[in-house]
Amino acid sequence: MAWRGSTDVKDRFFGAAVYLFAIYDAMALGAGLLAQIPALLPLFELLQVLLIPISLIYGIFNTAIPFGFGSLVVFFILFLAVVRNERIAYFIRFNTFQSILFGIALSLIQIIFGTLGALVLIGGAVFIVATAACFYCIVQCIMGRYPEIPSISDIVYAQLPR
Repeated sequence: MAWRGSTDVKDRFFGAAVYLFAIYDAMALGAGLLAQIPALLPLFELLQVLLIPISLIYGIFNTAIPFGFGSLVVFFILFLAVVRNERIAYFIRFNTFQSILFGIALSLIQIIFGTLGALVLIGGAVFIVATAACFYCIVQCIMGRYPEIPSISDIVYAQLPR
């Protein structure tokens, strides 16, 4: 869409890279799926290799900040330093905000179904859907397009300042 401007290679890279944070959040839900289908081990190992930079970021913040608030600090850094920073390209801010919303949705699912004891039943399906949606978004970013996810993209468009 022309009104949003064009994207260069740097914008495409950073727009795609932020979805690794959402895949990292989804990995916790996929552990039960790996126990049920051991043939998925190569896929999980590949994802773990892709997520090494994200694991290092979370590891540093979780080590430096007590009581497990490291991931909250990562959220605030992404939100305040990227999404609300109008000097950063709209394409990167859009994708960062959409990735943050994926992470929030995954956390809510984990809290709700973990409390109900049904996380084992639904966790694998949520992992597959979330990972597929993130890879769709990554491919769209690499191609320079805005990834449209129903409802989530609408929220981003409504909340993200232009």
